[in-house]
Amino acid sequence: MKKYFGGLDTLRAIAAIVVVLNHIVLISEEQGRPLINTLSNFKFPDAHLAVVLFFVLSGFLITYLLIKEKESNGKISLKKFYLRRILRIWPLYYLIIFASLLFFEEDYSVTTLLLCLGIFPNIAHALEIGWTSSPQIWSIGVEEQFYLFWPLLVILIPSRKIIFYLCLFFVIYTILPHFIRYINGITLESGSLDIFTDRFFYQSKFNSMSLGAIFGAMYAMGDKMLKIFYRKEIAYSAVILTFILWFSGFVMSQFNDVIYSILFAIMILNVATNEKLKLNNDTKIFGFLGRISYGIYMYHWMIILLVLKVLPGDLFGGGILYTVSLFATVLILTILISYISFISFEAFFLRLKARHAGSAMHSGSQV
Repeated sequence: MKKYFGGLDTLRAIAAIVVVLNHIVLISEEQGRPLINTLSNFKFPDAHLAVVLFFVLSGFLITYLLIKEKESNGKISLKKFYLRRILRIWPLYYLIIFASLLFFEEDYSVTTLLLCLGIFPNIAHALEIGWTSSPQIWSIGVEEQFYLFWPLLVILIPSRKIIFYLCLFFVIYTILPHFIRYINGITLESGSLDIFTDRFFYQSKFNSMSLGAIFGAMYAMGDKMLKIFYRKEIAYSAVILTFILWFSGFVMSQFNDVIYSILFAIMILNVATNEKLKLNNDTKIFGFLGRISYGIYMYHWMIILLVLKVLPGDLFGGGILYTVSLFATVLILTILISYISFISFEAFFLRLKARHAGSAMHSGSQV
């Protein structure tokens, strides 16, 4: 079973580039570089929301895949599902870990090593003992944990009830951190528990992934509710409003990620499946960047650190030319290395994946 979802590589490319641009500024600021003076009045779109977009997208695609497999074969092959995930994600994940150990002198604790070498880098990050030379790997742990239990739920829940239970999971998980903080406030009164809860739930967006899953399930089963979300005024509003709010830096004091997740989910549904919108065609550039976006996301932090080591902070007087040089160098190297990785290192494991586990989707899915 193959299914092409056009337009998703464009969304993936935008999210990856937003993450890179933000992290160039962040790391430069941490190192006291003059870059921040140049960009003091300018803010890139929030990188955290770019990761939320990745999560919603993953939930949408994976759930669509699982439901269609269940419909077509009468069952879901857990062996093939987990093998696909392992061969797509683990090789580059562990390459980044070992490469960062090679290039950077970091004294990681045994706890950090165990958590990050397992599938729990997000736990290490929440405990503030994360992988400092490539801290963005926390999000890979979130996805792997989601993939660990999600197919089991799809297998166990009858198809006719799956959307109801997905919605229930979304609501419970969204409320859960508030409930934990409330119980902590009237019992333990532990400041460290509050901090851990905030950090863990801020990052581990299983509710965002489940929201994507709701829309993936609706599309897979041809749910009648799709007609509402396919209405032109809703579809175009979701796409346009999402980018206006995100790129303008609009933030809500409560449930910010939840609201954006809803907007992202409606946008993904329409971009990927609403042919009337004509937004499901990737340009060559965005299609290319989307296909190598996993590498862009994984390599960029180390590349920024290495470029900052060799690029003098006083180059061109540390002004706008230095800023342009830094951004250009990081982006070019990140894209180049990600492309080489994709056609060589990752391609080897992708061939193994196709040979031994099959590919349930095509191109735009990257699953």
